[in-house]
Amino acid sequence: MRPRSTRRSAFTLIELLVVIAIIAILIGLLLPAVQKVREAAARMKCSNNLKQMGLALHNYHGALERMPGARGGDLLGTPNAAPNYAGYTATTYGGWMCSILPYMEGDNLGRALLANARTSTWYVGFFANNNKPVTHFNCPSDTINNGSPPPAGYGALTSYVGITGSDAGFNAQYYGPSNGFFRVQNGSDKGPRLTDITDGTSNSIAIGERPPSNEKYWGWWSVSDYDSLLSLNQQFAYYGGCIYPGTFKPGKITGPCGGDSNHVWSFHTNGANFAMADGSVRYLSYSAQPVTIPMGSISGGEVFNAP
Repeated sequence: MRPRSTRRSAFTLIELLVVIAIIAILIGLLLPAVQKVREAAARMKCSNNLKQMGLALHNYHGALERMPGARGGDLLGTPNAAPNYAGYTATTYGGWMCSILPYMEGDNLGRALLANARTSTWYVGFFANNNKPVTHFNCPSDTINNGSPPPAGYGALTSYVGITGSDAGFNAQYYGPSNGFFRVQNGSDKGPRLTDITDGTSNSIAIGERPPSNEKYWGWWSVSDYDSLLSLNQQFAYYGGCIYPGTFKPGKITGPCGGDSNHVWSFHTNGANFAMADGSVRYLSYSAQPVTIPMGSISGGEVFNAP
């Protein structure tokens, strides 16, 4: 007679441990892949943000026949009409990011921000609205600027800076005229025309990435120098412990210098996104740093091979 078969009712302990080990290995292999996919998506979203800003700059140029002033002299598309509070000096309220708001679906915010810009009560509209985050000014990988409302009394943050050039001296960077796309100059704030970019619009950097300072005091999109403006060869900072010059290299959010706030860098892997003067966006690795210096000027006549 054929013996009746027996049926096991459970795993043995060894089999269970083997299954757990296999699952742990699979999770260990899967997590890096998931992180890479997330970073690739974040980098793409960041690139799209810069693309939108680049298009806004060109739409601004199409309307007013030149780019916006670095320190806010062209507020809301009214060139040569200086607001009462703007003397075109460093850290002027109302920088270039305020000027391009109407050209990237931010007209209502821009007008509320600068409702009283040319009166003695200019601060009413500005400080009532400068704490509002703008989606396209936030890089998804930026852990400091996560799009949440800023601390009380602070302005909303940006992950990007307009490039003032690659000048090697403090005076040119601070008092101007600087040699970049966003040329700063005390007493004047006129942006360049496309014909002024004789180095070629595809070889000149307009906007780069730079996370805000770690305590969120610098990096406001509504203010100019050191908030939304930086040189690719930065010679000054508002912190001690900074390394000069501040050039394109990896950064961190801890330590002195507000967490490496005096140079261009990003939370992406091994590099950062840049918007060129022609509106295109490039991802450059940190190894391209020597080339980014000449790409900071718009009419320096430097000879280099763009990465």
